[in-house]
Amino acid sequence: MPKLIDHDRRQQEIAEAVWRVIQREGIGAVSVRDVAAEAGISSGSLRHVFASKAELLAYSMRLVATRVRERAQAHASITDPWQRALAVLDEVLPLDDRRRCEMEVNLALVAESPAHPLLKDIALDAQRQLRGACAAILTGLAKRGLLAPDIDVDTEAMRLHALVDGAAMHVLLGDTDTPETAQRMIAEHLRALA
Repeated sequence: MPKLIDHDRRQQEIAEAVWRVIQREGIGAVSVRDVAAEAGISSGSLRHVFASKAELLAYSMRLVATRVRERAQAHASITDPWQRALAVLDEVLPLDDRRRCEMEVNLALVAESPAHPLLKDIALDAQRQLRGACAAILTGLAKRGLLAPDIDVDTEAMRLHALVDGAAMHVLLGDTDTPETAQRMIAEHLRALA
């Protein structure tokens, strides 16, 4: 009996091959042929899963956001609100190889968005989700009386979002901030709102 292929798993494996090609050679090296070779499948097999390069890039970008969101949601069981907030925000910082890869891939795909408008929509959605997560973190802290009563959550969510994005970029580039200084800066910012 022929072995059934797990379509979702195959999509993820191909997207991870896209990520490796982007990390190694840049977005310009992403072609159906090169990604298929990286994934260890034929170009025809890849086209059976993704009909076009645009579809392949879009899925690859969505997978980054999905993985970050899943890891962030896994921290819901942390009972200490400060620790939970910091754990969630850590998921968007390039603190290890996995998160560094995701950020590098995401930035490369954002840069490609003028040629592939769907990528811009996906990037904007991911940014909205991050802003929403910042607002949810601050709202949760405020409900527990852990923020100053006069804090405007929407304004502070915007600031926290910008701080996290900037800190992530600094860590990724590597010369201005380390993972530890970025984490400390975010923690100090949150504590300053108390």
